Amino acid sequence: MNTRLLETIIAISEEKSLSRAADRLLVTQPALSQQVKKLERELDARLFRREKNQLLLTDAGRIYVNGARSALNIYYRALEEIERQRVSGRRQIILVMNGSLLPDFSTRILPSFAETHPGVFLNVINGNASVAKDYLTGGMAELAVMAAGELTHSILEYLPLRDDELLLSLPQGHPLIRLFRKSGVRLEELADQPFILNRNGSYFQTHERRLFAAARFTPKVLCEISDLAAARHMVAEGKGAAFLPRSLAEPEDGCAYFSLTPPACFHVVLAYHKSTVLAGAMRELIFLFLNAYGET
Repeated sequence: MNTRLLETIIAISEEKSLSRAADRLLVTQPALSQQVKKLERELDARLFRREKNQLLLTDAGRIYVNGARSALNIYYRALEEIERQRVSGRRQIILVMNGSLLPDFSTRILPSFAETHPGVFLNVINGNASVAKDYLTGGMAELAVMAAGELTHSILEYLPLRDDELLLSLPQGHPLIRLFRKSGVRLEELADQPFILNRNGSYFQTHERRLFAAARFTPKVLCEISDLAAARHMVAEGKGAAFLPRSLAEPEDGCAYFSLTPPACFHVVLAYHKSTVLAGAMRELIFLFLNAYGET
């Protein structure tokens, strides 16, 4: 990766001047100008426009700089990870997951993996499907456990672990519980009810928005939260309603749960980049997941 060129374009965009960028990068202004012209010829697009003695980004320039910043961020994170592994002498596998999807992960997977691979550190990062996809496609993680509506993806490989569904969760004692148990859920009956939604950008909130659109009302949003266990606690405390995975429901947890019509089903998948070479500890970790949760 030519990180120097990426840093050059970023410096010019921040300094808005070739001369100041050249001073910052410790190069001559003519050399800097030639680099920009060469890159613009290769891209067949202008990256900068001059306005009132300043160099400002064009639309193409903004796209390039945003991509350059993302690429450099991934590159330097990779260098930091390599250095951490060198210093610690231990290999690391980064796993992104929403812990609410597999509540017993810490007892069913971690002990077995630690016993068979004591020299490998399993770094678990909490994140929803959007975060997981960013980490996997950006090369910042090797594996992810996440919710998905489909079992195919253009870049990622999905291995199904189990199916689940979002349930409407209401606090025990809610006045609509008897009606919903008798006649089924009608979301429009909850138009005045505050809702505890999943974090914006998550797969679950996308699903929630579809449910509200089908019911033809805009919900009153109490808050958005990524911790589903905390959302369940808020429902039990009478703060509002929420949509929670069936796997999170527990007997006598203070909530009443209802399936929707049609059911709001989703898949819990183990995901990795299609270019990943499955070998050693990584391969055996996948087998642990499939043996523990994989559907037959």
